[in-house]
Amino acid sequence: MDAHTYIIRAGRDPAAAGDRDTVGGWPVLDAGQPWPVCPCGARMALYFQLLVPADVAHFAGDQLLVFQCPVESDACFQATGQLPPEFWDHPPANDHAHWRILLQRDATEVAELDPHLRPHRLTLERAVDDDDIPGYDGPLQDFKVGGSPHWFQGAEHLRCPCGAELVFLGQVAENYDFGGFRNDTAQAAEAIAFDDGFLLGNMVYLLACPAHCHPAAIYPVCQN
Repeated sequence: MDAHTYIIRAGRDPAAAGDRDTVGGWPVLDAGQPWPVCPCGARMALYFQLLVPADVAHFAGDQLLVFQCPVESDACFQATGQLPPEFWDHPPANDHAHWRILLQRDATEVAELDPHLRPHRLTLERAVDDDDIPGYDGPLQDFKVGGSPHWFQGAEHLRCPCGAELVFLGQVAENYDFGGFRNDTAQAAEAIAFDDGFLLGNMVYLLACPAHCHPAAIYPVCQN
């Protein structure tokens, strides 16, 4: 079992511009990478971002950013086998993608403050990827990056359109509380999807292309 696992914990400190590990805050993007916009026309909310630690295979040093539409929510539905071209825009079982997950390899541009979620820092805590339930020996169920997935309904294996097998990058724990939305912006007041949680509050497994064929070549597998 891969020991290079980091539990992601929400801290109490407010985030500042340029912070890499945050809920909400200022997205750190590659030059020229636009802020994601949902097909419904709404600019997506930054749920969280983090700098992948240097000992996580395939994605070390990448900036991971996870966005979702603030007014439209649903789970990412099940896919099998090889994903279709541009699956990040046209997922095989959904009408469209109201989420956008990015791996930025040269993230240096600090975008403006996200108007939706209350910005605060995340901390990454090195862990051994074993559950502490007596008699159980398996991957942790926590919000984490690296390590191995804790599958609720059995392992899923997907292949990128480029031909590479997608690799587990991390998981968002079921019904994870991202700390509430801001009360000082019109955008936050209009947000209605936060009550549903990220991708309806499912356990979300992030499977990413190790070849980095596209910044958005990450599929969010949902289970509960």
